[in-house]
Amino acid sequence: MLIRNLCAVLLVVAASTAATACGAFCTSTALQARPASGTPLVLEAVLTSDGSPVSGGRVAFYTRATGPGGAEEGRLIAQATSGSDGVARHEVEGGRSALDYPGATLNGYKATFDNLDKLNGVRYCSSSAEGSIK
Repeated sequence: MLIRNLCAVLLVVAASTAATACGAFCTSTALQARPASGTPLVLEAVLTSDGSPVSGGRVAFYTRATGPGGAEEGRLIAQATSGSDGVARHEVEGGRSALDYPGATLNGYKATFDNLDKLNGVRYCSSSAEGSIK
């Protein structure tokens, strides 16, 4: 019982520390979402750390839209892995119209990098960016 209570206390302390001090536990990253246009619609996000490309990072692409009630909402489009140049890329074959859905107005897209494990021997912090769609 004592061990179970001690584990619960340690989990609470660890969770609160990680949530408030990410930079102390991971290496910062930057994500840049490039403007997208055309058919196919090419979504690209560049993942870097201290200006150097990060390869092997899993980037998720989401729509950015205004929903029927006027609230901002998003839907997962795809996930892609960054290459040696740090670029994660996904092509939407149907172009911009393939991302439209009833009652929503497409405003662009969002790219996110959320890393839970070490990547290339480094624990990287999460980052996100918004890109335009023309």
